[in-house]
Amino acid sequence: MKIKENLYVFLSKRGISLFQKVFPEYFAREPLKPTDRFIEYPFLVLNLPKAPAKVLDVGCAGSFFPLMLAGFGYDVYGIDIREYAILNRLKFNNFQFIKEDIGANSFPDNFFDAVLAISTVEHIGLSGRYGAGEDAFGDKKAMLQIKRVLKPKGILILTVPFGKAKTIKPYNRVYDVALINELMGGFRIEKEEYYMLDSRDNWYKCPKEEAAAFDSNESRYAVCLIKAVKETG
Repeated sequence: MKIKENLYVFLSKRGISLFQKVFPEYFAREPLKPTDRFIEYPFLVLNLPKAPAKVLDVGCAGSFFPLMLAGFGYDVYGIDIREYAILNRLKFNNFQFIKEDIGANSFPDNFFDAVLAISTVEHIGLSGRYGAGEDAFGDKKAMLQIKRVLKPKGILILTVPFGKAKTIKPYNRVYDVALINELMGGFRIEKEEYYMLDSRDNWYKCPKEEAAAFDSNESRYAVCLIKAVKETG
């Protein structure tokens, strides 16, 4: 495994050096292309309950964000079917990682003050990309479990691709209004925002109707951001 890792590091460094030499104008002009996270993380921070709330980050592998929340004083848990390799470099007393499937997790009922599912639910149950098995209802099973582990009136922050409904295997599902409503059973939506990419690949906030009409592909899609509250009834 170490040989494979060293080979990856060697090739990635040489590859970046080559691209810098051949395409220097792109590295100088746009070193960091905006991604969905540029709009998702600010939305998340603005809508989380105050620390030291108990927070679950679903699908945390590869993300520093749960550790940042721990640094801000939250009691943070992360769950993923993949390893959370970042823990080899950084550790916090108030962060715990659980290697499990959110659709069949071991958390007790009504455990968390908030659950974060940032660009995650759309991948659950689609095989071939993140190590998951094929399950047409994987996203809905995940949402049922998220509702179970949230406290009554707990906060859910959910972001998913939005537009004309489709499944783009092995990448993700795209949700329309009807499918969003299916996911949100047992939740009351308090806030929702919609974003799209313009012709220069910059994100802009748009009306729900504009995002709903977009026909997505694996690289271009609208995004729906939701803050919801678990209903007590």
